[in-house]
Amino acid sequence: LDSNKEMLPDEKDKLNRLLFIAPRGFSKSTICSRFFPMWLAVLGKRKDIFIVSATMALAIENLRIIREELEANERLKKDFGEQKSDKWREDMIILNNGTIIRAKGQGFQIRGFRPDMIICDDLEDENIIYSKDQRAKLEHWFFRTLLPSLKPEQSLIYVGTKLHTQSLMSNLEKKPEFLTRFYAAITNEESIWEDRWPLVSLRKLQRELGTYAFQAEYQNNPISLADQPIKPHYLNGVKITHQGKIACLAVDPAISEKESSDYRALVLMERTDEGFKEVVSDRGRWGTNEQVKRILDMYERYVKEFDIFRVVFEEVGFQKVIRDVFMQQSKERGIYVPVSTAELGAGKDKRPKDKMTRLLSVSHLFEQKLVEVSNPDLYDELLSFPTGDHDDLVDACVHSLYWLMHFRSGKYMVKKQEEGLNVKTKESFYVKEIRPGVFEAQIGEPLPGEFNKPKNFINYDK
Repeated sequence: LDSNKEMLPDEKDKLNRLLFIAPRGFSKSTICSRFFPMWLAVLGKRKDIFIVSATMALAIENLRIIREELEANERLKKDFGEQKSDKWREDMIILNNGTIIRAKGQGFQIRGFRPDMIICDDLEDENIIYSKDQRAKLEHWFFRTLLPSLKPEQSLIYVGTKLHTQSLMSNLEKKPEFLTRFYAAITNEESIWEDRWPLVSLRKLQRELGTYAFQAEYQNNPISLADQPIKPHYLNGVKITHQGKIACLAVDPAISEKESSDYRALVLMERTDEGFKEVVSDRGRWGTNEQVKRILDMYERYVKEFDIFRVVFEEVGFQKVIRDVFMQQSKERGIYVPVSTAELGAGKDKRPKDKMTRLLSVSHLFEQKLVEVSNPDLYDELLSFPTGDHDDLVDACVHSLYWLMHFRSGKYMVKKQEEGLNVKTKESFYVKEIRPGVFEAQIGEPLPGEFNKPKNFINYDK
């Protein structure tokens, strides 16, 4: 398993300050907190090794597996000799080569000890991670007590899963002194351990756990409810039952040329008198011709269901990627699609708006529970934005909602034809001033040139 081999610390890293961020269930503790310290011990590379966990019981469990391996593994005995000594306890063992391995729970009193290697394994559990006071207490102990016990050339490794945006692990990740190795269960739409965790199993687990739990436990992307613009209760339970008459199909063309570029996305939303409803959405790594074909297929499939149907493109992507192909395929099909370019991509100063700013321009619609979303991929992207793996459907959804929100149809009056209508009318007449101060009503229209001044003429129409 390549990812697990990569997880093993390399001596070229100098084993000084290492941070391993890995998903739950991907053998991070087995490799870093059991095999690795055992390898250091039998080779005599370190003399006093501490295994520190969230609780003493967890640390003792790691040490128990090391102890049993040293006792029963005949191949280890053959290569390194009998290592079991008379100092062989559940919380500490001393090998015959003199190396000590100790099990400790976080928060222990370290004064008086002189470790030359500390391995921290999942220091933060649920009791700590969701309490601001407990997080602060752990961080104080880590920086004021644990780290100062090491000399500059001695090593600390922290292995765990990032469960909170303000966790100790999240804060260590930002420090340049720590070399970080980061692993997400699903990377580039592939499982990093397909034999043990097939992609289909991970997707099933994601549906079962929900976006927030899966992102934290398996993608190392904890989502802070306080920081996320779209929260679960904005989307859950929203039901738009009325049929809309106005629809907008928004396109995110994904103009990046990189192999790992974002998806190309299509989102069709409709506006009703109850709110806004997702009709259909899709994403994929399509070529330009395939994307244009999908746009036109979707247009032909749904255009007859609405009185007004608009296709909106992001301006730069339309000009750079889509325009020529779109015009050619439209002409070949004999259809003429009403197209607009997205207006919220740039501010008044013509600088591009970031994706967060764009989303905030329509976030009040979600807050008021006016948007119904049905595609699970769009649902997940909205909840994990802006730290999620993908945001292409979010971008297209925002463009569609923005256009629908600002669309105003013009009002007009239809002129009724008078022919054939049974309408009783009177003939036209006008008032003629026959001499100064004396006026007379005349039937019909005045003769040309009869009056030199317009004020002498008053015409009462039918």
